[in-house]
Amino acid sequence: MAGRTTRYRRTSGYVPYGDRRFFVEADHRPDPDLGVLTELFIRLALERVADARELRDRKANPSTLKSRSHP
Repeated sequence: MAGRTTRYRRTSGYVPYGDRRFFVEADHRPDPDLGVLTELFIRLALERVADARELRDRKANPSTLKSRSHP
């Protein structure tokens, strides 16, 4: 395997971690509409309950058994 023909030279503006400067920028957003979020949460919960009930009913044994068709 051939080696590097030229010496490696960094081309990016790399700054060592210790020399980096970090800052936090505030991002002001409007308050969420709690009424809409509450309604959405309730709808999702009811949908999950309905799906679980449907799955449970499909797996459940029938409440009454059919009479025997032969003696």
